[in-house]
Amino acid sequence: MRRRRRPRLLPGLICVGVGLVIILSMILPVKFWWFVLGMALIGLGLYLMRC
Repeated sequence: MRRRRRPRLLPGLICVGVGLVIILSMILPVKFWWFVLGMALIGLGLYLMRC
């Protein structure tokens, strides 16, 4: 049987996410990133209230 490599999943996803943000930041305008930041903060607040 093969062993699962779950411990490497999270750092890999973080690297892919950061890479996408860097590439998109070269293309998309600044107002879009303020919108994304606001949505992330709302999502984080909702997540913290549910936990």
